[in-house]
Amino acid sequence: MPVTVRDAAACTDVGRLRQSNEDALVLSDPVFAVADGMGGARAGEVASAMAVAALHGLDGGPDELVRALEDVNARIHQAARDDASLAGMGTTLTAAVIHGDEVAVAHVGDSRAYLWRDGRLRQVTDDHSLVAELIRRGALTPAEAERHPQRSVITRALGAEAGVEVDLVRLAPQAGDVLLLCSDGLTGMVGDDEIARILGAGEPLERAAQLLVQAANGAGGEDNVTAVLVRFGERDADDTEPERAAPLIVPAGALALAGGQAPAPAAAVRREGRRTVALLAAGLAALGIAVAVAVAIGLQWAHFVGATPDGRIAVYQGLPVEIAGDLTLYRPVVVSAIPAAALDAAERDALLDHRIRSRSGAEGRVTALAESSPWLAIPPMAP
Repeated sequence: MPVTVRDAAACTDVGRLRQSNEDALVLSDPVFAVADGMGGARAGEVASAMAVAALHGLDGGPDELVRALEDVNARIHQAARDDASLAGMGTTLTAAVIHGDEVAVAHVGDSRAYLWRDGRLRQVTDDHSLVAELIRRGALTPAEAERHPQRSVITRALGAEAGVEVDLVRLAPQAGDVLLLCSDGLTGMVGDDEIARILGAGEPLERAAQLLVQAANGAGGEDNVTAVLVRFGERDADDTEPERAAPLIVPAGALALAGGQAPAPAAAVRREGRRTVALLAAGLAALGIAVAVAVAIGLQWAHFVGATPDGRIAVYQGLPVEIAGDLTLYRPVVVSAIPAAALDAAERDALLDHRIRSRSGAEGRVTALAESSPWLAIPPMAP
């Protein structure tokens, strides 16, 4: 019987020793991913942010997923060559896309994908690391690898070279299966037996993700740690396609966590905007005719920056007001390819303030953002 995603959750944390979180994640059915950035200064955060932004809106099959990784690899590599402050940056990426009755997992680096089925945990990706290769060649035992002084050296990463080889694993999920995507901050601190115990405890996925992160931190928390969990269930023949939640695409710079909870940047922006809209709409109901005329004239001039329903930065003409239902006082006139979730919290607060401007002023703010963040490789804005 066909399966579908029944539940998904994620948790991420900076760990006990690091000053910043260079992990990033995607929780956006049908795409789920974990990236672990690396590089000097904040370059690792840039690389992982680029990687997760490249998955925004992906809705194709395995081939499209692999092409997305190959494309962002080239862009990360070029960005590091063009900007000395980003030299040496790269990122792991383990990403899964649900396509029909298949789950395709694309993988570069030492983040991992596991499948929990019928009480057993199975690693479905191979680490691209020095010790993993030594284990596969029989030169090291798994126990020796845990103590090896170069256990953190990876042999493949997005951005390290102009081209990259992407591993692709195809899975046929069954009802009750749980897919775990995680950074090595989890697997470097917590053994498979403990991961299996936590997943087998029957906790809700949100709680299970928290427990995995807590276990890593409890064992020392030597690295950033991220866990993404996806549970599959049966879909009846007469079921309609499940409604997909707003995408959660979290770059490292946006990981301002409270209690290990990953924020939902794009969704949070839209919810906050609608609260503001409701207040403005109530105020408009009390306006007199003269003010209404002034508003009508102002609608032709007024513009503001906001986010589209699918999370892209856009310039709107009119006022950020919803009257009722689908009746609004604004319309999109320019839509960029910049996902709101690819911005950190400060950038979102500054950009999506709904402040009224001229069209040139609003477009100028979006253009300035793209020019100040060349690693996003944003295409020109389209009407």
